[in-house]
Amino acid sequence: MASNSNHLSSSASPYAIELQGITRKFGTFTAVDHLSLQVKKGELFGFLGPNGAGKTTTINMMTTLLKPTEGNALVAGYDLMREDSLVRSRIGVVPQSFSLFEELTPIENLWYIGELYSMDSDTVKKRTEELLKIVTLYDKRDVKAGTFSGGMKQRLSVAAGLLHSPEILFMDEPTTGLDPQSRIALRELTQELNKLGMTVIYTTHDMDEADKLCDRIGIMDHGKLIAMGTSKELKALQGFSHRIELEMMARPTNIVANELKELAGADSVRVEGNVVELRVKSLPDGLIHKLSSYLSKRKLALGDFTISEPSLEEVFIGLTKKELRD
Repeated sequence: MASNSNHLSSSASPYAIELQGITRKFGTFTAVDHLSLQVKKGELFGFLGPNGAGKTTTINMMTTLLKPTEGNALVAGYDLMREDSLVRSRIGVVPQSFSLFEELTPIENLWYIGELYSMDSDTVKKRTEELLKIVTLYDKRDVKAGTFSGGMKQRLSVAAGLLHSPEILFMDEPTTGLDPQSRIALRELTQELNKLGMTVIYTTHDMDEADKLCDRIGIMDHGKLIAMGTSKELKALQGFSHRIELEMMARPTNIVANELKELAGADSVRVEGNVVELRVKSLPDGLIHKLSSYLSKRKLALGDFTISEPSLEEVFIGLTKKELRD
């Protein structure tokens, strides 16, 4: 009775996931260190981090594969420690590598998953047909999964993860190793599911993917959450700057480069060939006009002018440093 009231009291919460001080130790090694995090219902939340940052351990705890060493957590309104079976009934998981049966057809795989969840046959039949159409595998419903491409297998994994109508879908680097067309198809499918109200937790090493897909992004390193926000918020963090490139018709002098730096209020200037690169924290109104007027007065012909915001990859590298991780 207590478990039910706990869920009812949390059903009004705007959050699908609430972690408070979650920690996981393996002997003396701390893989996840007092992580606190809230993911809103209906959010597409991205997890980024170098190898060994603690992402996979965090996901494994949220999906009940690992018990936290300490801390508290609610997943889909249920206590992660005491109600793990109820948590499992409310979540779906799409692993990085294909974990279904290659000797079975999509229909047979989904029927098997339905039996694991003790779903009645009519519901399984209806859901199987719906989902195979959603993941565009209905025409292949009677073909053995072992003959499928990587992208088709991942779409079948998505269908399997959705069969029992979960509230939260965990996707662990689902596009790794896929060809560009399959990556695009899986991203579009993920966005469609999210638009229908599905909460999605998405881990990836692809910065462009995270940038395009995720409502908010959490960056982990050394077991801690070191930054979190929208892509725009992360790019606006102190220390990450816009790049202005001025391509001249002739190589600019150092005097010109330094005067452009002062005019723009830039943190740095670099000259490479005929191109002056300025790095500025922000783009004040009228900056482009000021730079153009300066060059015009100097009678310096401008070939091209480009402005680019800091990339998510720059932010990621800046926060986690450049050293390789095993």
